[in-house]
Amino acid sequence: MSRLSDTHFDKIGSLFQDKGGDYFVGECLSPSLLWQHRDELEGIDRGPFDRESQYLKSLASVFTAHAEELPLTPHSFFAPIPDPFEYPNWTSYRKAVERWQNFCSIGGKVESHKNRLDFCIAGQLLNDMVPHLTSAEEQFVLCHPDLHLGNIFIDEDFNITCIIDWSSASASPIAELLSTPGLNGSLSPPKPSLITAFRSGFRIGGQVPGPQQWARADKMWYFLRLARMLSTQDYTLFKSLYNLVYNKNSNDITQLFHERSMQEAGQALLAKLCQGEPDEEDDEPTQTNDSNGQTGVSVEVVVARKLTLMSGMNTTFIADRRLWLWIENVLETLDV
Repeated sequence: MSRLSDTHFDKIGSLFQDKGGDYFVGECLSPSLLWQHRDELEGIDRGPFDRESQYLKSLASVFTAHAEELPLTPHSFFAPIPDPFEYPNWTSYRKAVERWQNFCSIGGKVESHKNRLDFCIAGQLLNDMVPHLTSAEEQFVLCHPDLHLGNIFIDEDFNITCIIDWSSASASPIAELLSTPGLNGSLSPPKPSLITAFRSGFRIGGQVPGPQQWARADKMWYFLRLARMLSTQDYTLFKSLYNLVYNKNSNDITQLFHERSMQEAGQALLAKLCQGEPDEEDDEPTQTNDSNGQTGVSVEVVVARKLTLMSGMNTTFIADRRLWLWIENVLETLDV
């Protein structure tokens, strides 16, 4: 990675070869702009980009267009899928997942207009953050598009022998190269030990990025995963990025989204999302039959219905680990 930082380009985009065999920077084939059917979206600036801000605004734009036009499953912004690392044991995690599924199934929340609006507003806020993520540098470096453990080969002494899957490699901002790869998966940020090891490689290679460059790299890590929808923890990632960018308490995020949604532009966007769309499917959890053949409503269905009611009444409602662990504790206390 340190060696990649020594090769500079004057534009952001992917490498192409002309008829004479020379390479040039052309349209950006970054996964953020192409994967998950994003290549079918119209009106997206795909480069090449002369400035870092153009590139990041394009990523925010394609994120918003995805929210408007493409399937969002399984992404639910204010009801992130439970992460196994957030729970004390596997049983607790599985219960949280089942309750998340029951909650999201009522009213088809994932593909609902409300969820799409939340993601669109997130895209607007990502666009607002761009000035805080860019640098004055006008030289760009080659970045691997999808670096993970499956793309890294090592020998018996654990030395890296090669890295594969460079097909969508692009010239990108230096902050993207300096972002520690999510080798432990895309759900959680890299562990401190991994960040230290990754950054030490740049020092060994002769590159000594300053504190501001590392700070931008930290922000870029969250921005890129949000823009690409790499994780099902969209709210958690957004909250962390919001804290890093604005250096403030993020407890007001739900209120910020609500205020945006109530503005004239937000109401117009909601009307656009609703226009011509079929009614939201209500795939409610299956009810149970008792020994006499009578249909009953399980406790889990009742909980999902109550949560749906509360989410509609409370503009600060978030269905995350705190909620699922609290419900688990309450039901255990009641022996239900």
